[in-house]
Amino acid sequence: MPLRRPSKSDLASISSRRHLHLSEVELEDLYELVCDNLTLYDELEQYPDPVREIVPAVRLPGRRLSPAEDPLNAIVRTCSVKLPGAKGKLVGKSIGVKDTICVAGIPISCASRLLYDYTPDIDATIVTRMLEAGGHITAVLNTDDFAFSGGGHTSAYGVTLNPVNKKHTAGGSSCGSAAAIADNLVDLAIGGDQGGSIRIPSAWSGIVGLKPTHGLVPYTGIVGFDLTIDHIGPMTRTVEDAALLLSVIAGKEPDAADPRQPGQIKTVDYVKALIGDTKKLKIAIVKEGFGSPLSTPAVDTAVMNAAKLLGKLGAQVKEVSIPEHKTVVPLWNAIAIEGGVSSFYAGHHSYQNKGWYNPRLMSAMGRGIKAHGGDFSPTAKLGTLIADYMTDQYHGVFYGRARNFSNQLTNAYNKVFESFDLVLMPTTPQTAHKVPPNPEDDRKSYIRQALNMVANTAAFDLTGHPSITVPCKGVKGLPVGLMITGRHFEDATVLRAAHAYQQA
Repeated sequence: MPLRRPSKSDLASISSRRHLHLSEVELEDLYELVCDNLTLYDELEQYPDPVREIVPAVRLPGRRLSPAEDPLNAIVRTCSVKLPGAKGKLVGKSIGVKDTICVAGIPISCASRLLYDYTPDIDATIVTRMLEAGGHITAVLNTDDFAFSGGGHTSAYGVTLNPVNKKHTAGGSSCGSAAAIADNLVDLAIGGDQGGSIRIPSAWSGIVGLKPTHGLVPYTGIVGFDLTIDHIGPMTRTVEDAALLLSVIAGKEPDAADPRQPGQIKTVDYVKALIGDTKKLKIAIVKEGFGSPLSTPAVDTAVMNAAKLLGKLGAQVKEVSIPEHKTVVPLWNAIAIEGGVSSFYAGHHSYQNKGWYNPRLMSAMGRGIKAHGGDFSPTAKLGTLIADYMTDQYHGVFYGRARNFSNQLTNAYNKVFESFDLVLMPTTPQTAHKVPPNPEDDRKSYIRQALNMVANTAAFDLTGHPSITVPCKGVKGLPVGLMITGRHFEDATVLRAAHAYQQA
């Protein structure tokens, strides 16, 4: 059936909205040409979509658990996806995936009412790799609504509670992944990180969270945020488990399906790389990562003591100043808001790249916004208002400036990495937030608690360097995260230092 054709009044509206100032004569001529052109779209619609093959796994969609079964609210739904006869590094391991990761036949929603009915027909590349390695996917895990928060409290399914203290949140956006690991609901978990969403909940929940180098792990088949800051990675109880999972999921996507990945990607056996001498490592304590207006002195002290322990293990530890680090929040704010909202309204795809597109998700997201946009979280609504205003009034200029300044931030860190192997700072400036009030009671507090912890983590989403959080001494019964970051594609060095610290 041919596509619907526009009316002349539709084109007049477009003329007004796009400032074309079409005369009546122009409108008459262009109307016929527009309708002629749409015959090419009629032809395109008849082409069968290229197929992404999925492995012949046994797939059972499962159900949502009761509060008694899942008191932390970590799991969106149970499931069972397993490849019979698979042999590999993950045999016997149960795995939970964030509710943004496509697993064919298993519904996902991005923890939003907008996508309640969306069931992928493809597997994310990392899902295929985990299944072929013998992994057993047993849960889809909670997240903040479209990952647009670091607080762990904006999901349509409700707050994910902190496994150490249920009066606090688990942190976000990969809140369910952190809580499920801490509560032993799965052996391994996958989280996503655009501003700290692996490392924040890992730090607040007392587990290990690794944001790999940008592009080391393919993002194909995962609901995106902004191509320049999208990361996916392991969340585990030990650094060794993080290395194990990274060894399975890292590597080049076939056929250049993920534009985030550079031409050459070298991977190693990250578990074997854990065994090595830490005495020659040079570690820089980043002065600007401490003492911010949001910092808790006890958190800073705990991380400084952790740095001293690394020194006792033989590493050379020295404080350095990187003034550019103070620019992180304004830069990330513009990129995450304008880039993220642009992605939402484009069905989580980006024009002008040669990667693989997900037309079914694009359609589902577009229809979901039109039908249920009022069900976006308060945080996402705020971002949408800001992004639309900045795009309309300033034409994306500030997004562009932020990306350019991010390159300067990257260069500043690369300069430090000429003299040091790693940099160190607190993962978050504070411990886990208390569960916020209902947004209908205090919407401002609810929103302000969503993004006030990203100053350190977001730096390395902008620069793309590999970054891990590992638990160090807690404060008042709540976990504190030590964040270690290294050179691009030297994830093994980051893991080795974190492993040495965790073992000590």
